[in-house]
Amino acid sequence: MRIIYPALFILRLIESITLFSQNFEGEVIFIASHKFTDSNLTTTPNLPSKMVYYISNEYVRIEQETQIGKQIVLFDTLSKIKTILINQNGENLAIQLLKEVDSNVSTKITDLNDSLKICDFSCYKILWNSYNEKLSTNSFAEIYCTDEIANGYMENFEKLPGFPLKYTLTSAGIESTYQAISVSKKQVDPSVFKLDKKIPKYTFEEFKSLMSQ
Repeated sequence: MRIIYPALFILRLIESITLFSQNFEGEVIFIASHKFTDSNLTTTPNLPSKMVYYISNEYVRIEQETQIGKQIVLFDTLSKIKTILINQNGENLAIQLLKEVDSNVSTKITDLNDSLKICDFSCYKILWNSYNEKLSTNSFAEIYCTDEIANGYMENFEKLPGFPLKYTLTSAGIESTYQAISVSKKQVDPSVFKLDKKIPKYTFEEFKSLMSQ
């Protein structure tokens, strides 16, 4: 008997094989610094000073230390669902977003023919440029990537050839530099990727409606 698999199943299978062929599981710690490139900006944005990535199979947990406390992002690289955990008026909330490709955004990647060793990982330098035609806005970053960790684990950039261990992103009048200071291959407790069932979940539209009440 011939078995015909649905196209979506085949696509997901290809994605999973591509994403996890590097077999990385562990923790990546970044430190971050920020400065204004736009003199009209006067307020300090709520940007992280430290980020910790926990990676295992298709899951990513990102813990960010900011001026208003710790923020947590859970990211399923196969379903493309991102869950942001926040505290609103003393109550923990989860906002679920589906990461989709924006047809208004075009991305260009250029090899800069440079390399660097970061935390014992070989990295090569690229220039990443993103232009939003609808908003007429441009973002660009100088990135040192390693192909020893799958590119899909980094949810901030599109179409990277590897996982960035150092990058400087210039966008919306702010220049932000993130540098990995530790990369550890180790087992990660699967429970860190699970959302507490007691925490209420909202779509982004539901959350906006809730805030307008």
